[in-house]
Amino acid sequence: MRAASRIEYIDVARILGIALMYYGHIIESSMKLGSETAAIHYKFIYSFHMPLFFILSGYLASRQPAHESWTWFLKKQTYSRLLPYALFSILLLLPTFFIPSHSVGLDLSSSSGYIRGLFSTFIGGFPVFNIPTWFLVCIFVVELFHFVCQRSVLKTISPLALCILMYVIGTVAAWYAAWLNPLKLLSEREFIFPYLMVLEALTGYAFYLFGLSLRSTRWFERLNNVGSQFGLALLSLAIVYLTYDLNQGMFILAAYDAVIMVGSSHGNPILFPITAIAGSLTIISLALLLRRSKTLQFLGANTLVIFALNGVFYHFTNDPLARLASPWIHNSDTLTLCYGVIVTITSLLLTIPALIVLNKYVPQLVGKPLKQGPIIRRLMDPSR
Repeated sequence: MRAASRIEYIDVARILGIALMYYGHIIESSMKLGSETAAIHYKFIYSFHMPLFFILSGYLASRQPAHESWTWFLKKQTYSRLLPYALFSILLLLPTFFIPSHSVGLDLSSSSGYIRGLFSTFIGGFPVFNIPTWFLVCIFVVELFHFVCQRSVLKTISPLALCILMYVIGTVAAWYAAWLNPLKLLSEREFIFPYLMVLEALTGYAFYLFGLSLRSTRWFERLNNVGSQFGLALLSLAIVYLTYDLNQGMFILAAYDAVIMVGSSHGNPILFPITAIAGSLTIISLALLLRRSKTLQFLGANTLVIFALNGVFYHFTNDPLARLASPWIHNSDTLTLCYGVIVTITSLLLTIPALIVLNKYVPQLVGKPLKQGPIIRRLMDPSR
């Protein structure tokens, strides 16, 4: 059942963003094999697809100080963010004992590699066994920031002013507080402590506040005809196309000439937000056009499971598939696009049975702690 308060086009925008994430990770595997075409697709999508999720999260946030206590808030966020993070990390850890895994630089040939992976995941907050779930840790920290700010800073300044301030702080920190970058956990010599994606949460909170400001304008509610929605989609897409490849030479991760938010590598501090916001507006505009799709609404209302299950494909299947397809699609725009779309759709469809089972039997473990389940009782009393 869908809650009556859900915003249909935001749900649709979520699943469109998830599809882009799947496509980006699929194309990344081809890019690592030397495909220049895949590298272009990768850079285009990565220029905006993760900022989109922070903007959508902020779009749904309240501008009014919540009446929740610290203990209630922390308990709710832990169950809805960190519990799924832990669950899906463990679920993807288990197959690595039997199946070769793309472990992102982690040496799994010895017990010490697994121990370091466990410490990195559950103490450092960097999910080496399920890389896509870094967002769950980051949004947990972002929402902590907002819980504090809406009771203090946002009483005196506007969300947009705080957005600009947080973006400047996040940009400076990305360059000068590299010791907070969780990618250091991939080095065997690096000491492990709770990184918890705090470094990227600064920039993530800036986009979150932009989404909050965007909601207050009720701009999308006024785009109530197909012409204006389609026009905004085309205009914002054109801005992305014209600006995404101008962002060069300032990336912290020099091996990737693209925005990599998990590593706080944003590139040019002016071009990055322009392209990120334009791309996000493109997706939200498309979501307005597709808002009546019941299938997209259903998938968009259950994106946490689909999001986390991307790790299955990222770690186990994308690389082998890319090696098989590489001789056929190498540096062909059309074939690369077709390959990416087909594998993306197939991967998304494969997540649906797991999504249905998890939501039916253990919804409390996948971000719904207030629900009563047939196996586990609700983890929190909704009446408090």
